[in-house]
Amino acid sequence: MSSILVFGATCVDYIAQVSHFPQLDEKLRTNSLTICVGGNASNTATCMSRLGIKLKLLTKISNDSNGEKILKNYQEEKNIDTSLIVIQSSLTTPLSYVIVDLESKTRTCLYSANNEQIFVNEINPNCLDKINFIHFDSNSLEAAVELAKLAKDKAITCSFDLERDEPFLNQLIPLMNYIITTENYSQNVCKDSSLIQTAIRLLQTCQFVIITRGKNGSILVEKLNKKLFNPIENTNSQGSIVTQEIIHINEEDFLIWNCTAWPIQSEDIIDTTGSGDAFTGAIIYGLLTKEFWSRDKLLRFASYIAMCKLKGIGACSSLPYISDIDMNLFS
Repeated sequence: MSSILVFGATCVDYIAQVSHFPQLDEKLRTNSLTICVGGNASNTATCMSRLGIKLKLLTKISNDSNGEKILKNYQEEKNIDTSLIVIQSSLTTPLSYVIVDLESKTRTCLYSANNEQIFVNEINPNCLDKINFIHFDSNSLEAAVELAKLAKDKAITCSFDLERDEPFLNQLIPLMNYIITTENYSQNVCKDSSLIQTAIRLLQTCQFVIITRGKNGSILVEKLNKKLFNPIENTNSQGSIVTQEIIHINEEDFLIWNCTAWPIQSEDIIDTTGSGDAFTGAIIYGLLTKEFWSRDKLLRFASYIAMCKLKGIGACSSLPYISDIDMNLFS
């Protein structure tokens, strides 16, 4: 099994379920309040842990009560090594306030950060000993650049969950082997005319770029290798459907994999918080453990894991364990 490092943010989520999103100056009674561990890197690490991946998590918290809650949660996950976590008593562990709208099946996050950034001087080069894969989220990017440079010198594979525009992105992106981003990033940050244009913009040194589209599924874009290209046959009777398309842009050929979301009944959707992180964790699992999987199986598996997450409150409550998954769904 590969040795993995996950780098990025963790926090405590306060999740309030409401019958509808509040109007301006409205007082609204919540249906429930759930307090749980969250944050992009934390959610992805938890997903990978439940899929049987042993990993180290490099994040930053305080030694306050919420920080203690986070550490206890990781200890219960069993596959998460907390030895690299930076604990700083002078800060408050970050919080995220999440409003889950039961009417529209959406969630709104209000992030309360307090010096949660990991700094360059807090990166110990020895943390990469015996590591051969690093996953980054869109936090602490200056330190992420330095860590990615060290990784490149050691030929360590890197992936990146790209959610928003931040300083140092231009330095970090060329150091990545895989990038996973969102339709929202393409439309509102890149302002590209198409998702394909965004993916090609990000490819650079990447093997592929994935853009998630919520209920509309996802796309994976990679440069076409004509020697290795094999058309797929859609023989799946359940789950996500994947199709291929070859496009020619700027004298290059690109292979596009379009994957529908894994079907789920509307009444089964409890909370979308962390579904993208679950998708990302499943992609990394497939890359690390399923070398024989083609891109369609990889995307279908990630779509399935993201669907499972939708059935529970918070980012991790309904994430499946590998022993509970029927792997024949993806054969």
